Amino acid sequence: MTADVNYFIQAIVGVLVITDPITRGFFFKALTENEPERRREYAFKIALAVAVILGVSAIAGRQIHDLLGIDLGAFGVAGGLVVALMGFEMLFGGEPSRAQGGEEAHEAPDAESFEGQVLVPYAMPFVAGPGAITLVITIASGTSNFSGAIAALVAVAVAVVLLPIGHLLISQKLKISEGAMKIATKFGGLLIATIGIQLMLSGLQSFFNG
Repeated sequence: MTADVNYFIQAIVGVLVITDPITRGFFFKALTENEPERRREYAFKIALAVAVILGVSAIAGRQIHDLLGIDLGAFGVAGGLVVALMGFEMLFGGEPSRAQGGEEAHEAPDAESFEGQVLVPYAMPFVAGPGAITLVITIASGTSNFSGAIAALVAVAVAVVLLPIGHLLISQKLKISEGAMKIATKFGGLLIATIGIQLMLSGLQSFFNG
């Protein structure tokens, strides 16, 4: 029971850190500077897109593995390695990893409207990028029963609820310096790297015990 609770907590923390509802709100604020009246609409569109992308990943990931004959332990090791490398990139770079659209975050916003950027590149890959998808599939596949998929879905649900809240709170109420953002990202990178290594170890254990 304790192991299940810990797994759920790790899943929620990992998905929250990698989707990052708070500090991504600063990019959202900059990108919607010319349309403050549409921020609520855009925030909920982003949350819906992320829910679909990561929800499908959590539900279908295990079935895809079974269909392709991929060992879940081996995928846990590979997925954990990807997540850990993303965490180290965030830790040493102080910004979202390239797999999560870090480069797109520095592109100049459309002078007229954010409409054409809501789904791509913002919702995917900036929020729900390859790293987030890999993490969700790895969590969903990380147990021999369906508790992994449930943990992944719960984590995605928490992130989706907090995405519009964090984005709107940051864009309308709070101001944080760029230095503070870098520190928060570095700390998040440390958490992501730790979770990635834990997923690797769990995958190794599953592979050799299977």
